[in-house]
Amino acid sequence: MMNQIIRAENYRIRKNKTFRIACIVIIGMVLVGFTLFYAATHIISGELMEAAGGYDTDLDAFTDLNLFDCAGIAASLMQVLSILYAIVITIMIGAEKRNGIYSLMLERGYQACQIYMGKLYETTVIAGISYLLYVAVSLIAGAIFWHGTIEREDVTGFIRVFLLMLVMYVVSSYIYMAVAMNVKNAGMAVAVNLIIVLLFSTVITGLDQILADGDVFLRKYWLLSAIEQFAYIDTTVRETITGLIEAVGYGGLAMFIGNTVFTKKKR
Repeated sequence: MMNQIIRAENYRIRKNKTFRIACIVIIGMVLVGFTLFYAATHIISGELMEAAGGYDTDLDAFTDLNLFDCAGIAASLMQVLSILYAIVITIMIGAEKRNGIYSLMLERGYQACQIYMGKLYETTVIAGISYLLYVAVSLIAGAIFWHGTIEREDVTGFIRVFLLMLVMYVVSSYIYMAVAMNVKNAGMAVAVNLIIVLLFSTVITGLDQILADGDVFLRKYWLLSAIEQFAYIDTTVRETITGLIEAVGYGGLAMFIGNTVFTKKKR
């Protein structure tokens, strides 16, 4: 039965308009973000510095950037990507619930846990493709705008962070999925997921300001904030291991709670 569910999920992914729109948004978001950053560093800042008296501009700091250094630039867009994940996954699941797909599958003999695992597969594929598209467009944009020398450390650092971010992003989508599968109203599910993405991260940042005098402490241990903290090619091996442990912990907890609540619902 799981093979049939997987085939059905693959079909839904290919045909889903929401997912296609999200991919277009990702491409546009990255291109606009990189263009604005390039303009700010090579045009606006230079003109302002020259108007201020012809001092040496800070443009030299940006001339040796290469496409792998762009990980830091792309990091500034990552919360937007998380918001997009939360909305897309919730809308897709909400539409299926509204159309009675899960009730129909239960009537045909599928178990609730099989349905949940099928959605977990769909969520993993959607999050994975979205992130790979995001990285691919970022690298292409980086290659267009910046032509600095590429060092070996840039490549190895990028590969390490790329794999870490892939795992952390996919796992973060399990949290949104757990909410979407168990909150009856799709609008409410979107609201809850946005609160998780925006409010929790803001509160934790505020607590860092109070408790750690602005240093990064709690943010490293809340998955959605940690994604931004570890999204740089100079991330250490220790931080990479910490990120992987967090991903496994949060992902396992989201899967357990989400599946448990979904399978125990009265229908």
